[in-house]
Amino acid sequence: MKYNVIIVFDETRNKSYYYSYVTENGNIECAELPPYADPNKARACYWDGENWVYDADKYAEIDAIQAAEKEAADKAAAEAEATPTNAELALAVMDIGDNLSIVMDAVAELGETVAALKGGE
Repeated sequence: MKYNVIIVFDETRNKSYYYSYVTENGNIECAELPPYADPNKARACYWDGENWVYDADKYAEIDAIQAAEKEAADKAAAEAEATPTNAELALAVMDIGDNLSIVMDAVAELGETVAALKGGE
């Protein structure tokens, strides 16, 4: 069986690594796919013209990139969760207004008490 495979050239390593296979119009045609079920390990294999060769350094690079992407996504999700919505902000402003009104009433009442104690009305 022949596979139509898409390979991607890595300029830093000067090698073409497996990306995926398609039913037609791949970059190369070969008799076998990389021997890994793990897509990341398969993508760490380069084509030497006859066989797939596993590159542990490329796998470590892929793993590091995915870990950094996951960390960034987790951070963005945490920030999104911590950011209040407009409705929550509006409710907070209303609560502040209510509390300020209560404080103003208490200050006015305290002023009346002080005035009465000093002999005012």
